[in-house]
Order: sequence, then structure tokens, then C-alpha cells
Amino acid sequence: MIDALHDAIKQRLAAALPDLDVQFYPDLGARVSLPLLVLELAEFDTGTDPGTGELALIATFQARLVCDPNQAGAELAIRQLAAHVAAQVHAATNFGQPVTPAKLRQIGPDGFRADLDGYLVWLVEWVHEMDIGEPSDITLPSFVPREVVWSADGDTEAVTLP
Repeated sequence: MIDALHDAIKQRLAAALPDLDVQFYPDLGARVSLPLLVLELAEFDTGTDPGTGELALIATFQARLVCDPNQAGAELAIRQLAAHVAAQVHAATNFGQPVTPAKLRQIGPDGFRADLDGYLVWLVEWVHEMDIGEPSDITLPSFVPREVVWSADGDTEAVTLP
């Protein structure tokens, strides 16, 4: 369900904003195009227990619009884009997924990402409540094992990465 909701959100917003680069979790250090819409599932909170044995979660999604402040009309444009994203989220309600309708929480400037200093950044934040199901219903990611040293004192002499 989590991956299907990600796909549905990205598909809807990318179709609504064809001139923007729309990405979930862009790779660190990757080159991106501006304006950019970065999407993320920022956190889970406990939801209303349905009494079925399924886990209920409230998922907080964030959409960050990033624009070049030197582009003519950027200050107005980012506000228009934020309003458009919020309207798309509101209109999509549940993005065709088994979750509650989107509830907008915040639309405004986002000054909490130091890595984006120097850009115009606005945040659109919303939540969906969902019943995740049993643990076996959750698709687990596959990882490539790598070895690092878990250290509190900064000693990293034994670090060997493949």
C-alpha cells in the first residue's frame, strides 16, 4: 500500500505539472532541474485503531517546491505553484488508494532545509490515514549489505566498505 500510494501521488502531480521535475527522494548529489517538486513521506503517527488487528497509521506527506530566486517572477510563481499543488492534493482526495481523503496541514515557505538555502522553497504538507494491515502485508525493501562501524566516539579505523 505504501509504494502504491507513492506511485499514485507522483503520477497525479507529475501529470498536473508537466514543466516541473517531480521526484520522490532524489539521490543525494544528483543534478536536478528547476523548478523542482520533491515529494516525501515525512513521518507516520498512530491512527485510529480499527479493532481488526490491522495497524492504523497517519502518513504525513510533504511536497517541496524549489525555484531559482533569480528567475523573473519567481516569488509569485512559487506561490502559484504551491496553491496548484495544494489544489491537486485536495482534488485527488485519496489518489485512488484505500486511504482517507487528504487533509491539508500547511502551505507556505519552508526554511528548515539548510541544503536548500539560496533557493525559494515552499512546502505543501498533508496527511492520509490508512490501515496498513498485518506485518506480512507490508512489502519490505531489499538492501545490499554493507559493513560500517557503529561508534559513539568517532573511531572509524575499522571501516571497510565494499
